[in-house]
Amino acid sequence: MKLDGSTSMRGRVCAVLIMMTGACGGRGNGTPSAPSGSGGAGSPGADRTLPLQDTPPGLELRVSAGKQGPPAFDRTKLAPARPLRDADVAAVLQRMQPIAGEPGDALTVALRPGSQPPPRAGETIRTAFPPPPASLVPPPASAAGELHVLRYMPEGSVPLAPELSVTFDQPMVAVTSQRDAAVTAPVTLSPLPHGSWRWIGTRTIVFHPDVRFPQATTYTVEVPAGTASAGGGKLQKAVRFTFETPSPTMVAHYPDHAPQRLDAPMFVLFDQKIDPAAVLSKVAVRAAGQTRAVRLLDAKEIARDRELAALVDGARRAEQDGRWLAFRATDPLPAASTIEVEIAAGAPSAEGPNPTRKAQAFQFATYPALAIERSECGWAASVGPACRCRSCSTTRSTRRTSTTASSRSRRRSRASRSSRAARPCR
Repeated sequence: MKLDGSTSMRGRVCAVLIMMTGACGGRGNGTPSAPSGSGGAGSPGADRTLPLQDTPPGLELRVSAGKQGPPAFDRTKLAPARPLRDADVAAVLQRMQPIAGEPGDALTVALRPGSQPPPRAGETIRTAFPPPPASLVPPPASAAGELHVLRYMPEGSVPLAPELSVTFDQPMVAVTSQRDAAVTAPVTLSPLPHGSWRWIGTRTIVFHPDVRFPQATTYTVEVPAGTASAGGGKLQKAVRFTFETPSPTMVAHYPDHAPQRLDAPMFVLFDQKIDPAAVLSKVAVRAAGQTRAVRLLDAKEIARDRELAALVDGARRAEQDGRWLAFRATDPLPAASTIEVEIAAGAPSAEGPNPTRKAQAFQFATYPALAIERSECGWAASVGPACRCRSCSTTRSTRRTSTTASSRSRRRSRASRSSRAARPCR
């Protein structure tokens, strides 16, 4: 198919429509005529001109048999080639003009400074290994100088004392086993708990108690004058210091400020072991201005109280058994009262001789007596003389007392008449 003349999109659409019309036998009564010089309308290779209707003038459509086009060109296939010889390459280069240089062509390469080497910790000391024998000899015993105590710990009042240590400025023992060195202990400790001495190096001696230093105790430590070091130096003046662990301190108590029943049990936990009977003698329970007698609770009484049993079990699981006290008042406490529990100064400890220096106390309250704070009826928001409903009137009438049956009957009748005549409460 070939289009003669200038075609546009509209012309192409018309050509397609005409082809579809010719395939269906054409439209109208006209018969296509063969052009002059052709072999007739029935020949296979003859061109046929189809008239175009309803198209602009100058558009002509010719239909002919298709023709085979040229074969496709494979653009990916390279043309045959051969490498040039060196002489041919030199000849080509001689025909070319030399490249003219420019002032900005030659530039120096801007290189950044090299990275610094990674830092190395410490100082490198180059020496022979093994080192040559030392030419120095130990100083004579007379040249050791005076012995001094550099430091010691603990000192003063401390909440807890895990160990005792004293450091000298000269070696005190030879470098040997701990068993042999522990025989030398130039420090005296009073009182001396269960534990052992141990040297850290040759200048520091440490005392380790089996658990910790017992509480409620004042300890005295002394390094006597004349104590000699391993080099012969002597301590000219005795060094003495003390440290003290605290007396029993209350760390928890029960009950708290919530209202309690009149026979409420009481529980106190301390920071160290105590003698419950000895501490109970220092306990005072005051209610309504009076001091109440108290007694210790046995295991059965503790087990019957759920909260108290939980407190005792928690203390035992926390390895605090022997540090608590459970007791209650021998008589019921007064209702609606503030109960003050005080542990007076002088409460003893089971670990040391120092008693408490000040009182320790806590408070709680008991339940008040039963009292009606407000009352209501089903007919009115409040109950009182102003309420004239049947229920309130009947209640008030039944509460009244009478000496004779006739008076009671008259009062019931009067209450019934007043309730029928009165307007119901809203």
